[in-house]
Amino acid sequence: MNDINAMDQLLQCEAEQLHLSGAIQAFGAMLRVDSSSLSITHASANLKHFINCEPGDLLGHSISALDWLSPQQIALLATSAGQTLTLHGVLNDAQGRIDALLIRGDGCILIELERNNASTEPIALQQLQQSLLIAPQDSPNMAQYHQHLVLAFRRIIGFDRIMIYRFAPDWSGEVIAEATAPGIGSYLGLRFPASDIPAIARNLYLLNPARMIPDATTAPVAVLGLDDSVPDLTRSDLRSASPVHLAYLANMGVAASFSVPIRINGRLWGLVACHNQAAQLLSPDQRSACVLLTNTYALGLSSYISAQRLKMLDSLDRRIDAVLKKLADYADPLDGIENHGQALIEVLDAQGFAMAIKDDVVIAGDGPDLDALALIDEWFVNQTKDFVVSTDHLADLFPNQVLVVSGMMAIKSHSPRSGWVRFYWFRQAEPQQVAWAGNPNKPMLENAGAIALSPRRSFERWVEIKNDFSRAWSKEEQTTAAKFRNNLLRWL
Repeated sequence: MNDINAMDQLLQCEAEQLHLSGAIQAFGAMLRVDSSSLSITHASANLKHFINCEPGDLLGHSISALDWLSPQQIALLATSAGQTLTLHGVLNDAQGRIDALLIRGDGCILIELERNNASTEPIALQQLQQSLLIAPQDSPNMAQYHQHLVLAFRRIIGFDRIMIYRFAPDWSGEVIAEATAPGIGSYLGLRFPASDIPAIARNLYLLNPARMIPDATTAPVAVLGLDDSVPDLTRSDLRSASPVHLAYLANMGVAASFSVPIRINGRLWGLVACHNQAAQLLSPDQRSACVLLTNTYALGLSSYISAQRLKMLDSLDRRIDAVLKKLADYADPLDGIENHGQALIEVLDAQGFAMAIKDDVVIAGDGPDLDALALIDEWFVNQTKDFVVSTDHLADLFPNQVLVVSGMMAIKSHSPRSGWVRFYWFRQAEPQQVAWAGNPNKPMLENAGAIALSPRRSFERWVEIKNDFSRAWSKEEQTTAAKFRNNLLRWL
């Protein structure tokens, strides 16, 4: 199998239109109502199992045909997209109470019907929430904070595995906390490639409070319409699951899954991902409790991240100014570099440093030689418009070149007196080990000469050894470099 075919398959997965599946999961039924005419345009094929009415009897009719839904109730639904309204006990039958969830979509109202036969035993939500109301103060507190959340989920839903899954900048993910049933193994500390949760799925997590698949083996239910148009199920709780994702769950030995997005400042930070080896339907109350706990957790997490950032920024200006002040004592800044090179190296925990003004260069510590630095410098000054550049793999920028170093952080500022002033920090290559849940480079299955996208079949610990990479530059170090450049402008 060639790499081009593999890439084409992965791009197809990214382009999959999950919101236009034209089907829902069988644990509920759905009606779509046009917002303007209030006529029913779509209905799920299993509608009779919930309201004893065939889809064809309602399609094209006014919403007033639903005698269990009043205009006053509809009026309570807010008008902005994504707003929801839960109506408890709109119907009752021999199998129990039926609740309705009204969802405001773009130009429509989705009405989702679901049986709610939850135990009458209340969820101790306030007690479980208590440990999440106090924001953590340091890293050990943060680790405990993660664990409070996964244990609370285990208590509410009882799934075999509860994980906090944190996204990296490249959208790969790492399991940073976990609570499991005995004997099922652990994913703690393992990484998953970005393709496991493609961009279309991540975007849906930004719009929806949770995602449940109670039985990954149950066939989807078609949503029927007046014509061939496919309803937009972007904000639907019942939306059917991707066949690729269902195969992925099967390969993991998972029959039921439940996920709640963790959002920080409007960005998807991670997920609480829950897996169960047997099919299990969670009640609306269980799902709502988990969403509330996750939102409380996200507030504490956001507070912690902001506090850590403020601490870092508070000392940053002083540390940088102290270094630049030392250089300012010299008529020729390059002389200052020779005498205080180690202090500059330590600013970004590097092994080497270089400064270039016009054609003059000073190198301190373990940096590249003059020829290699000239190659890097010419590229940075003339071939990129970026003022700050970082990489842990210089070979990506300079293939087939021997540079000695592998990591680089570079900044440049323009001075009316000196022209472009360039600062470089360098790191040596260090073997990098990444523990993955299965080989992330084998998402394909070849069968009888045909290539088809297939999730990995193994999720055993698989260690990748990366050579010719330096230790990665952290977000804090990237911020330090940007601040250094801002302070450098004042110094120049």
